[in-house]
Amino acid sequence: MPRLDNSLDTLARATFSATLFVLPWLHGAELFWEQLFVAAGLFMALLFTLMHKNIFAEISRPALLVLTSFCVWLLYSALYLVPLPANWIAWLSPNTHQWQSNVELAETGYLTLYRQATIIEVFKFAGLICVFFLTGSLFRSVNRLRLLAYAVIIAGFTTAVYSQLNFATGGAFELVEAIPPWDFSWLEGIRGTFSYKNQYAVYMLVCLAVSVGVLVDEVMESRSVAEPEDRFAWLTPATVFLLVAVMLFFVTLLNTSSRGALLALLAGTGLSLGLLMLRNRTLLKRLLKPKNLATGLGGLILAAVVFSQSSIYERFTSEHMEDNGRTLLRNTVVKVINDYPAFGTGPGTYPFIQHNYKPLELGNTQMSKHSHNDYLETLATQGVIGMLLLFIPVALLLWRGFSRSRQFHSTGLLLGCQSAILAYLIQATYDVNVGVYILPLHFILLASILWQLTAPWIQTTSDNQYTK
Repeated sequence: MPRLDNSLDTLARATFSATLFVLPWLHGAELFWEQLFVAAGLFMALLFTLMHKNIFAEISRPALLVLTSFCVWLLYSALYLVPLPANWIAWLSPNTHQWQSNVELAETGYLTLYRQATIIEVFKFAGLICVFFLTGSLFRSVNRLRLLAYAVIIAGFTTAVYSQLNFATGGAFELVEAIPPWDFSWLEGIRGTFSYKNQYAVYMLVCLAVSVGVLVDEVMESRSVAEPEDRFAWLTPATVFLLVAVMLFFVTLLNTSSRGALLALLAGTGLSLGLLMLRNRTLLKRLLKPKNLATGLGGLILAAVVFSQSSIYERFTSEHMEDNGRTLLRNTVVKVINDYPAFGTGPGTYPFIQHNYKPLELGNTQMSKHSHNDYLETLATQGVIGMLLLFIPVALLLWRGFSRSRQFHSTGLLLGCQSAILAYLIQATYDVNVGVYILPLHFILLASILWQLTAPWIQTTSDNQYTK
């Protein structure tokens, strides 16, 4: 039986990793069938994992609390699909009752305005919970978590190579066409395998932050076992690949011409490094040494040169910080919230109801189908109750994930995940990360990696690797 269990775990890890690799090539799972396909891959990996008979006995109490909180939120989301007496709907959400009464008079109704959209959204939510469960069950060591990070990096690396080829040739090697009405030229900005370049930029910043983190860990680990006189011991096949990946991700991110993603990455990285310095004053003194300052300055100069030659630089100089109608979009979602404060319009329904609230100035564009503020859109679709139920498990995840800034053999990965998560949270205030399934999925994935890295049982020695 142990051999069978190990084989099933390996199969589950392979299925999970394959899903992460295929996911970006499906427009980041923008269309409904793409989202369901990805969710099916996660459910398949979950099935293989559950066939391990001792899996539930291995879940820690804190993880069980997070998992239970997620499941409560999922059950609440499924409540929107339960037929309820019409008078109940009228009492719980008067505007929902009025909306449904305009279509047909019936004795029963639903809390959601569009059942089909909510059904798909519930499947997506279940997939996100699977990500947390699978990460905690299948990647229970630093080495396996690093392999999972490599899976994220390699998946992003393939799309970045594809992007650069098309950016250089004006789309001569295009395999994944944008979903209409998106029609941006490759020369206007790299969109990768997605339709909307800002969403691809967020994916690139996630891959960039994770690859930098793993690179730091690989370099420090190589130097710790090398002879003192061997200055190039850190140059291994892994570090060379990661160096190439970091440069490729950085150049690709700049040429997406996404101003918000770059600013979010800078802010997220600054906040995570600020936490590190506050918790480790001796490390701050080491970084202020002339040699380290010179190295950092050289890196900044090189980054500035690359930035000045990118399409994002042209966009900063031409458009500055124009909001491109985002104020109108926020005013629209606020009107929806005012009409559906408690329960919202139903998960996944915003694209189908926003046209009833938006001003004429927004026109009939793809941009207006989302509020470009994930927090407000979640509040509009799930109401105050759903927002609070979602906040609990996410807060539990992040509270432990940001409880420290160093970890033995994995400080780089820890900081990389923290930077990417903070950048994601910042970006979500002025863009539409929930428009593609890949971004919230990677948010939960990175938060789950942080959860594992900061677990007490994963520590094997003292946490002093970077203070010697």
